[in-house]
Amino acid sequence: MKVSLNWLRRHVDLPESAEEVSKALTSIGLEVEGMEEPAKQYEKLVVAKVLTCEAHPDSDHLHVTTVDDGKETIQVVCGAPNVAAGQTVVLAPIGAELPLPDGKSLKMKKSKIRGVESFGMICAEDEIGLSDDHGGILVLDDKIPAGTQFISLGFYDATYELNVTPNRPDALSHRGVARELAAKFDRPLKPLAYTLTEDASKEAASEIKLTVEPGSGCSRYVGRVIENVKVAPSPAWLSRLLKSVGMNSVNNVVDVTNFILMDVGQPLHSFDMAKLNGAEVVVRKAKPGEKIETLDHKEHELTTNDLVICDGDRPSCVAGVMGGVESEITDTTTQVFLESAWFNPTVVRKQAHRLCTSTDSSYRFERGIDYTMQREADDYACALIQEVAGGNVLKGTVEYTGEDHQKEPFVVTLRASRVTKVLGITLSEDEITKYLTGIGLKHLGNMTFEIPPYRPDLEREVDLIEEVARLVGFDNIPYDVPSFKIKPNDLPAEEVLGRRIRYTLSSMGLHECISLRFTSAANTQAVFGEPNDADPRSKPAKLLNPLSEDLGCVPTSLIPILLKSVADNEKNRPGSVRLFENSKAQFQNAERKDDRDPGFTEKPILCAVIAGHWKMEALDDKPRDVEFGDIKGLAISFFKRLGLPVEVRSAEQKEKFLHPGKQAVIMSGSTVFGSIGMVHPAVLKAFDISYATALFEVDLEKVLKAQEKKVVFKPFSRQVFTTRDISMIVAERMTNEAILEKLNSFKVKNLVKVELKSVYQGVGILPGQKNMVYSFTYQSMTETLTDEVVNKAHDKLREKLSADSEITLR
Repeated sequence: MKVSLNWLRRHVDLPESAEEVSKALTSIGLEVEGMEEPAKQYEKLVVAKVLTCEAHPDSDHLHVTTVDDGKETIQVVCGAPNVAAGQTVVLAPIGAELPLPDGKSLKMKKSKIRGVESFGMICAEDEIGLSDDHGGILVLDDKIPAGTQFISLGFYDATYELNVTPNRPDALSHRGVARELAAKFDRPLKPLAYTLTEDASKEAASEIKLTVEPGSGCSRYVGRVIENVKVAPSPAWLSRLLKSVGMNSVNNVVDVTNFILMDVGQPLHSFDMAKLNGAEVVVRKAKPGEKIETLDHKEHELTTNDLVICDGDRPSCVAGVMGGVESEITDTTTQVFLESAWFNPTVVRKQAHRLCTSTDSSYRFERGIDYTMQREADDYACALIQEVAGGNVLKGTVEYTGEDHQKEPFVVTLRASRVTKVLGITLSEDEITKYLTGIGLKHLGNMTFEIPPYRPDLEREVDLIEEVARLVGFDNIPYDVPSFKIKPNDLPAEEVLGRRIRYTLSSMGLHECISLRFTSAANTQAVFGEPNDADPRSKPAKLLNPLSEDLGCVPTSLIPILLKSVADNEKNRPGSVRLFENSKAQFQNAERKDDRDPGFTEKPILCAVIAGHWKMEALDDKPRDVEFGDIKGLAISFFKRLGLPVEVRSAEQKEKFLHPGKQAVIMSGSTVFGSIGMVHPAVLKAFDISYATALFEVDLEKVLKAQEKKVVFKPFSRQVFTTRDISMIVAERMTNEAILEKLNSFKVKNLVKVELKSVYQGVGILPGQKNMVYSFTYQSMTETLTDEVVNKAHDKLREKLSADSEITLR
């Protein structure tokens, strides 16, 4: 909203500069987004007296004058037709700069005009930004002394562009803003000064009748009649004030209604009574098919939701938005009907939006205006119309007040202790009362306040505390932040693990698969066999309304989903497939415990699958296909990065979907995380996969529990280590895992690591046997081991191995 400093001074004394007022407005919550202060451009203009005026010797329209500027007498050549000796004028002396319409400026300097020297310029109104009039120079009151700074006379105004929040309709008028400044500076708000004289010989009700449809959206309506009005241009003071806030002057009657709108915030509308059909004003909802041409010369078709003001039975105004052209005030108007009403904000907002017409009036109605101002605003406007346009104001009004119109003000009680707690400052009850009564609240005693009708935003105790904060000044409220440590909320453990899984497997060359949360019953059966009670994965829950047969049940495992993806990738992208998915398996419960039981148990799982070519060595003729060792190495490396050392051991219970001789379980201690191995050829055939395919699937619930164990740091040894090798012949069926189990059971002193170096079968080794070479690392935490100590421990190890009937040392 744009407000004028001169206009504000009509309501409250403001000796402060424009800049000081701007700071005060922002400090009380009415943020100044922009300020215009044209007076600064004319600081060097002074009032001067024309002493002599003679015709120019070389021109038929120029004059040579001598002017007293309060300091000296100078000569000025002037071309204005109305310049004369004895006048008090505005002088732009040498050095003054006057802005030009093109954005440039005209700097006054000594010059010769037709051979006569001139030391300045006597100014017309358009040359100093007061109007567009260039008919002659501006002549001032002779009482003003020469040398007076022209900008001190009040001809120039400062304007502010305020950012008014939607909850502050009271600040959409100069009086509302002035009320805030009066409270800020602790000054009284001037009363509205006007004198209304009524024509007692005739009553308004005898000239016009008012009918309002109850519940239509108009709960208060006041109308007055003015006769013998003389429509003409507005006086300078009125047009100047309207221009300062960006409103064009229309005529004296319309300008008064705009003045009241910007002055006190009550929208008004004036009708030419001679153009009203019948002597009746009807406020009602529009009828289907009715149309109206508004003042912007646009025709609108109305709906039954629109609220209109009718002259008799014809829409003459869209209530709260815009009037119609058929009843507008013109130069021939002599009898005026002046409307002041309260319209429902929701009704006005909807019809303004539907008609794509937003006006200054609708803007205020939409936010809620003072519900008691209608009569006083009408009287105020009538008094001003009498002043600027003459006329007789008929006695009384035509009025309507509906049952739904608010009549009693809100009452709110405030606690001083609550003010202290919220704001952090201590104020006495008297100080709080002084602040709140300064903005119009009425103190009823015991810190209870009656809310004025122009403040619909004040409903609760905290609203009053906010008002106190504004008036105290936000800069005066301590901003010490209490000392406390800020700690971000930890992510759920499952989410943390999921992120690490995605990052780790992606960095290891696998691609994340995000599939639909459905699978095929046929694919599930191809992996886990016929439904059976021994394996709950074989009994997925079926959907009542599946999208298709391939998406007919919820998954109990990710294996069927990823194998289907391998098959699809083989057809469309031959070569290599490396996928993983982290999701949930759903198992249907046998029965529900209660109504809150969803009937399903969810389990987070991870599945990774590799198929086709594993890698191409530099010297190989063709890529090598995936083998069991590849998926094993992938799994061990993956869990190592998660901080969980695992082992891959032979499975006691074989999985039907894995190759019987190439499968195992992933374990940590005694906990089995899941299965790993090469996919069974029969399963590959069911999915139409020709690639060699390996996979592992693990239960993430068990992984999460394993990660809960506290990690204890164990320092590494800084001493030199020593290695020894042992070559042994064992049965071909004996696994590395079994041998390591034997070696670890011997508890050899200072033995810290056992590693398989090689496995050999062939020449020199009997059929059914194999040669295995192990490396043993010895190291102490406290000292460097001598050969004697290492050999003694190693010999004992060899003795224990020699005693084993399944091992032959070489």
